[in-house]
Amino acid sequence: MAVVNLLGDSIIDNKIYVGPYELSVTEHLYNLTDAIINSIAVDGHTTKDVIHNQLNKLPHYSTHQVLSIGGNDLLQNINFLKNTDELSTKEVFEQAVGIMAPIKRRYQTIVEKLSLQNSNILLCTVYEGNLLNDPLLYDIALSSKAMVSMLNDIVYSTANVFNAEVLELRNIFTKPQDYANPIEPSHIGGSKFALEINDWIQKSA
Repeated sequence: MAVVNLLGDSIIDNKIYVGPYELSVTEHLYNLTDAIINSIAVDGHTTKDVIHNQLNKLPHYSTHQVLSIGGNDLLQNINFLKNTDELSTKEVFEQAVGIMAPIKRRYQTIVEKLSLQNSNILLCTVYEGNLLNDPLLYDIALSSKAMVSMLNDIVYSTANVFNAEVLELRNIFTKPQDYANPIEPSHIGGSKFALEINDWIQKSA
């Protein structure tokens, strides 16, 4: 029987964001599979939190690992996108690379630890969100896509190093109804996400 660990943030742990009688990502997955699901993900967690608070909760045996993390790391640096100082293009990119460097190191550390169990690994990219409909975030809706792309480059490059698979969330969360708010999965989006995870479990079992 498959034993599946779900690590990350509210992209998985989204229960408080869905409506009454609606299901979270994990609950959708429970309804789709007979596999043992260990949901370790915690709303609000960052790559630091995964290293210090989630990896030590992994069971000794698993067949599948799903990681969806990084969005909150970007949110912690949101002031970079809202900065009104006049910077050269070179300075902007240098600052962006500087922001992403420690995130990359932590992300690779996480996946390296997961790879020690010799289980199947699925790394989820970060989606772009529904920022245009939020009065506090609409002004960075376009610029944030660049940061998301930089983070997703980390996901893809890390996947290549550790022979992991990648699930492209930008191809799943494509409509406003996929979001419960500008940045969290809805019942509908969570259902689509869970279906993709279940398909991967079945194909890699």
